[in-house]
Amino acid sequence: MPASNATSRFSDRVENYVRYRPAYPSAVLNLLQHDCGLTAASVIADIASGTGIFTRMLLENGNRVCGVEPNADMRHAGEEFLRDYPKFTSVVGTAEATTLADHSVDLVTAAQAAHWFDREKARREFIRICRPGGWTRTAWCRPGWGTGRALPCRWG
Repeated sequence: MPASNATSRFSDRVENYVRYRPAYPSAVLNLLQHDCGLTAASVIADIASGTGIFTRMLLENGNRVCGVEPNADMRHAGEEFLRDYPKFTSVVGTAEATTLADHSVDLVTAAQAAHWFDREKARREFIRICRPGGWTRTAWCRPGWGTGRALPCRWG
């Protein structure tokens, strides 16, 4: 599927995401703390942040979060949803080109989105933006909610 279609296909679904998408379980934060050393001081790039459902959980943990979202409609919904969080920054970008500075984040997250990424290009981008010792973490919805495994940003 062309990347432009993967991005634009969600424009007509924003209301449904806002209205019906469930929140992530709090156990996700426990996993991030245990597996990746997440603290309130950690800076996070939440890739494909959409309407901000997962991003809010990170912000409520006290984190500074850059929500990277390529779809304008989803991004605007997320900006509205998260407008009261001063540690939130909305970023126009993709997994493959976040526009974030080199070595600027401790953790890269992607909730319900990693299957849309060009894996090799996203991998290179995540390594570029992660500080030494940083991590990536994916999470996805399936029956009973499941989480992906932690992968250090130190491949190869």
